[in-house]
Amino acid sequence: MLLGGGTLGLGILAVLAAIIYRIMTMDATPVPAIAATGAPGTAVPTLSASALGLPADAKLISTAMDGNRLALTYAVGASTETIVVDTRTNAVVNILRMAP
Repeated sequence: MLLGGGTLGLGILAVLAAIIYRIMTMDATPVPAIAATGAPGTAVPTLSASALGLPADAKLISTAMDGNRLALTYAVGASTETIVVDTRTNAVVNILRMAP
């Protein structure tokens, strides 16, 4: 009984120590925000379907965000293409084409 309680207490202390360590080592530098308005002097980054190598009839069907990566899923004819874009640099990271 005492051994089990000691093991449980040690496990809880380890989890708390890991949480405190993560909080203390977090990067506190703010991520620069992209301008959302077209105010004079500010550039708003844009991506067009043609810049991504998609035909004019491509239809955006889904988006997903994960950190600094944006996944755009397009229906192109009978197939589907997922394009992963790095939002910091506006660069295409990967293109996944799925045939029907």
